[in-house]
Amino acid sequence: MPEHWIELTLHSPLLMLLAVLLAYLLPLPDSYHPLTFFRFFAQRLGQKVNPDPERSRQQQRLSGTLAIAVAILPWLFILVAFLQLSALPQVFEAILLYLLLDISSRRQRIVKLQQALQQQQLSLSRDLASLSLLRQTRPLSALGLSKAAIESLWLNFSQVWFTTLLWFLLFGIWPALVVRLLAILHQEWSTKLQHNRDFGVATAWLSDWLQKPGYWLCFFLICLRFRCRRSIQRYRQQTPSYFHRAQLACLAGVSASLNCRLGGPVLYNTDKVQRDKIGQAEPEPDHRTLKNALLMQQSLIWFSLVLLLAYTLLWWAAFFY
Repeated sequence: MPEHWIELTLHSPLLMLLAVLLAYLLPLPDSYHPLTFFRFFAQRLGQKVNPDPERSRQQQRLSGTLAIAVAILPWLFILVAFLQLSALPQVFEAILLYLLLDISSRRQRIVKLQQALQQQQLSLSRDLASLSLLRQTRPLSALGLSKAAIESLWLNFSQVWFTTLLWFLLFGIWPALVVRLLAILHQEWSTKLQHNRDFGVATAWLSDWLQKPGYWLCFFLICLRFRCRRSIQRYRQQTPSYFHRAQLACLAGVSASLNCRLGGPVLYNTDKVQRDKIGQAEPEPDHRTLKNALLMQQSLIWFSLVLLLAYTLLWWAAFFY
């Protein structure tokens, strides 16, 4: 056993595993979460930098590109400075990772939505769905709300959980932080809304490309944990564009595992967006399917924790022996 085993332990994946476990079991409430402040900051910055959607397309796109640096770089410099001053930098990085894996708020809203749908409270369900979805929720039926909630639950899960973990494992905390902040900017400056259609182009392009590995990792783990052959078959039945293959693969795995139909047209403000239909032969999802989607997510979280535990044990075995 090395003499300075405590110092070496701080460099091990043990803190990463602890951060991931706490992020799921003991999440920080939204009202105290730093990313909640960053979302508010992004909203205000977007209002300041993009006050007039009638400006020229080139001007809006330029301001949207520069806004990315204004939104991210100051916080990145501050956190790097804190890390340099920290006596335990690995602990500081573990705390940052814990804060980045904030899936609990979206999950809690979806749980409340599922309960409202189960009790046939359609008006309340639409109000709850509007907290998590950009699309128009008023025209949606109970089946439409269930489908939208499943898609939102799993796409957000891939973006926050798997994308963050993958970038952290491959490149460390700073790339993971940048990708996570970009995802928030993409949500707040979504090009699906008319006034952000040009302003949010740069953010959307960067965030979508950086999140693709997370979608594929989610699809791979769904195949590994649930129905591999059926998930691959469901994906092959689609004819996605190259840009949206990763998202479609993730939803194809979810559709195959839940035996439900996903995708289809979506209404944003007054704009109707046509999307690929996944599992057209399957029935429409309802509140029971949504509950199964939540249980499936929980199962995949524990499965990913088991894989991280195996990685940690292998690291310890290789390092100390």
